[in-house]
Amino acid sequence: MRVVFYSGKICQTNKKQHIKKYFVYMSLIALHFFASFTASADGREPRHIFNLHKNPTWQNLLHHEPSWFGSESLINSADFFLSPDGKYNAAAELSATLDAFTLEPQTQCRFPARKMWLEQVLPNIPFPKVDCREYETYMQAFSAESVSLVYASGYLGNPASMYGHVLLKFNSAQNHEFLDNTFNYGARVPDEDNKLVYIYKGITGGYSGQFTNQKYHHQNLTYNESELRDLWEYRLRLSQQKVNFLLAHLWELENSSMTYYFFTENCAYQLAKVLEMVMEKPLIAEGKVWVMPFDIVMMLNKPQTNAFVDDVIYHKSRQEQLYQRFAQLNEDQQETIARIVDTPTSEIQQQFDDHSHNEVIQIVDTLYDYYAFIDVKNEGLNDVQTAKLKALLALRFSLPASETEWIEPKQTPPHNAQNTTMLQASAIYNEAFGEALALRFRANYYDLLNMNSARIPDSALNTFDLTFLYTKEDNSVRLREFTLIDIINLNVSQTGLPGDSQLAWGISAGYKPTALNCINCSDTSFEGFVGKSWKTFDSLVSHLALAGDVQINSLKDINLFSGPEIGGVLTVTPYWVTSMKLGGYFNINKKWQYNNHLAWEQRFFDHQAFDLRTTVRYDEGFEYAANLSIYW
Repeated sequence: MRVVFYSGKICQTNKKQHIKKYFVYMSLIALHFFASFTASADGREPRHIFNLHKNPTWQNLLHHEPSWFGSESLINSADFFLSPDGKYNAAAELSATLDAFTLEPQTQCRFPARKMWLEQVLPNIPFPKVDCREYETYMQAFSAESVSLVYASGYLGNPASMYGHVLLKFNSAQNHEFLDNTFNYGARVPDEDNKLVYIYKGITGGYSGQFTNQKYHHQNLTYNESELRDLWEYRLRLSQQKVNFLLAHLWELENSSMTYYFFTENCAYQLAKVLEMVMEKPLIAEGKVWVMPFDIVMMLNKPQTNAFVDDVIYHKSRQEQLYQRFAQLNEDQQETIARIVDTPTSEIQQQFDDHSHNEVIQIVDTLYDYYAFIDVKNEGLNDVQTAKLKALLALRFSLPASETEWIEPKQTPPHNAQNTTMLQASAIYNEAFGEALALRFRANYYDLLNMNSARIPDSALNTFDLTFLYTKEDNSVRLREFTLIDIINLNVSQTGLPGDSQLAWGISAGYKPTALNCINCSDTSFEGFVGKSWKTFDSLVSHLALAGDVQINSLKDINLFSGPEIGGVLTVTPYWVTSMKLGGYFNINKKWQYNNHLAWEQRFFDHQAFDLRTTVRYDEGFEYAANLSIYW
């Protein structure tokens, strides 16, 4: 349930009295300014009254940011400003706010955070007292004692969710956690916009963004249950005053809109700017023109900010709970579950004959999680599955009351993963052109060999990946490769049960060499694969697929390739991971001419900021490289 804010005037005061009092309050303000100026002239500590509009907190309250001609607010809603020039002039908005708080005191109810800040920096100015019932009802509904930043892991099924998501959760001791309130920032996307339209508009600023207030149970249902995403809650150590100030500003923002940009002014950016007001520490990484939800989590782990993190709490998804419980069953229990899934409902009872009371409870509880997972994944259960679930629940209720103890595996939080932006320097030897050097820049995010805690297992998501090559043979530098986007999801089944198995797939678009035995032979490329993956043992994931590649040199020179591919990722130790991919392509344009290709890569060290890699590649020629990667 969401807190509903009613419009209408709560505070009514005689306007004539306002006009009479206005001059009194303006005189007090003038005296305050004069006293501050005099103190500065006398050599005592200045109050900086004349520069209050430059104060970072005031700038943040207005969401003002530097522009070509001064500063400009990111907020587009006219009613957020009290001055006609407030969007572009922080000083004018400050003056208008002081005037409005005095002449029209009910304005204080619309901007409680501004009032809190002004009372702090101008303690000698007594603003008129007003009764803000709507705002007081809002604060009472939250009853917040602390605030958490909640990080939702990535979800490759939706472009809006691939990079994760962040939201604010306000914790109250008076309610169950699911009744806590949250604030979320996102784009307002019309239902008729498809994913391609969303990507285009999201990148170019075609949507409005807005803060919304919902109960935490709604977020849990969306992320944990429906999208099967894990949630990581970073409970922040903030004073009650700062929690209240944060809520006051979100009250000001809830009906205000901003332009939404997928890679910059997104959920991570806006929440970071709001939190910076109360933490007074940077939460947006320097040296990046884009902002990712993961980056905000990483910034909380910096030496200057980690003191603000009071606790990190893991909220596992329905899918993860199934996997954890299934892994704790013995082999006989796992086989019994597989038989029950395939057996008629009437024969379920006899499947438990060889199990102890406690083992039966574990099996039933795990099957409940399995059918809940299938319910979400398939958007409902069929009649047979529904009948089995009812039979299992009836069996569970017929057993003596007892609580099954499950071991909670220790999960590695997202802030321990490798950083997202990469700069890589490589020393290369190529059979065709000899020695070379390469410089590679990847804007984000991660590949199969990175340290990927709290990310989608056995997946990769790379965007804006550039490689420049210097060759000793012709003493020149050229763009060798550009990957716009590269997504891999091996979709490894953790249980082997029906429904817990999807196709392994990958897609990539960019500009790459057509072979490795040439220097200047890169073409536009669209490639991908579809197949099946499996776990040979815990540390090895393999896949077999049908791959394809479309290489475009010009509209009159398009080559189509297709063929089998087999690959695997082996984690030898946390600091040594290796991957190999071997395949062959038939050139459909050239009478099915066949060529093999190989890629073998190893990653050494397990540091967030760097690693060392070696690569061996073959595509009509061998190439060997040693690569030093730096991450930030």
